[in-house]
Amino acid sequence: MNAASRVLIATAAALITAGSLAAQGTLRSRVESGSDGRVQFKYAARADVCGVGRGIQIGSSTYFVTSGNTYVNGTDREPCRSGPIVARVTRAGGMIVGIDVEVAPSTAPDGTTDLGTVSAAAAAAYFLDLAARAEGRPAREAILPAVLADSAAVLQGLITLAQNRDIARTVRSSAMSWLGREIDRTGGEDARRASAVLVTMASDAEETTPIRQQAVSVLARNERADLSALTRMAGGSDPWLRQAAVQAMANSGDPRAREFLRTAFLDPSLPDPLRVTVIRGIGREYATPKDLELLRSRYATLSSAQSRQAVLSVLGEQGGSATLQWLLGVAADAEAPPELRAQAVESAQRAGATSAQLGRLYDTAPDRRGKEAAISALFKNGDRQSVDRLIGIAKLETDTQVRRSVISRLGRMEDPRVKDLLKELIGQ
Repeated sequence: MNAASRVLIATAAALITAGSLAAQGTLRSRVESGSDGRVQFKYAARADVCGVGRGIQIGSSTYFVTSGNTYVNGTDREPCRSGPIVARVTRAGGMIVGIDVEVAPSTAPDGTTDLGTVSAAAAAAYFLDLAARAEGRPAREAILPAVLADSAAVLQGLITLAQNRDIARTVRSSAMSWLGREIDRTGGEDARRASAVLVTMASDAEETTPIRQQAVSVLARNERADLSALTRMAGGSDPWLRQAAVQAMANSGDPRAREFLRTAFLDPSLPDPLRVTVIRGIGREYATPKDLELLRSRYATLSSAQSRQAVLSVLGEQGGSATLQWLLGVAADAEAPPELRAQAVESAQRAGATSAQLGRLYDTAPDRRGKEAAISALFKNGDRQSVDRLIGIAKLETDTQVRRSVISRLGRMEDPRVKDLLKELIGQ
């Protein structure tokens, strides 16, 4: 590119920017220079936006209900309209106190001043500027009408809001959430630039913790964001950032995050608090049978009680015949620490252990802790067979403390068999 071309491009960019600022300034004066009351204007909606009144849909899965109305995603609702967007600004005491957004409303509130149609670019620029200077709720509300505008370049405006430490955290947080959506929508260089901003914010120790946390969360849940940056954070030297990055990937269903968690679980140098987070991430919502087998097979290699308890807990949530049999084996292991055996009994009950299986754990328990764990599991099961077994324990248990506890808990039940037991015991 020669020097003349660069000059032409720079001049054109300056003219575009100047035009946008001029349009923004003109619209601002039209909206805010009059007396108190409502002022509305309309503009084109971007292609993936439609709605009915205050119910607004973006793409195929994102829905918003702005103040004062209900939007139902069902067959009864009116056909979704593609625009225009109608934005209504309310002023009182010389300040903006409210912003309403609708799609193609049929009427306007009485006394509303209608400015007619404005350009979508001017509307977006006005609302992004308003988000940076308004107070309270209207500042946060100003972002939605900006991102709804057709063909408006809002990415840089959202970045500016997200980085602005002089405005309310709620506004910055909202801007970051929308920035994440823009990453997914735009892709390419814009997505990389926005991801880099989020990485910088997450890594900035001078930034507030909620903002750093928001940056990490946005990176983790967006398919086009720089997930590799999260893995670098997870292996870095900043303890807070490391924990936040691991937690974010533990909550993510992204296949890349899942692979990171499996690798981290096998890393012997991983600090124990992080390992617990990794275990919970592997074993919960997105767990596969291979993930559960990984946790079961590596359980014996874990050096801390906290990590082992985390494995027992998530396996109890998942259940399945293979997992249940494994949990019963841990619960029956007389060589295991009492607290882990008790945790295994509890997890086995959550995984679907029958009253007969829990009864066998009671029979073979090597100590009081094991008996109490099995008894608690039988109470949680609460079926007829479990109650029968508990009645038998109340009659025959030789440990006075355990027997007294069982009788006390049975006494709170309304089962007629229990009442008969209590009468029998009173007779004795």
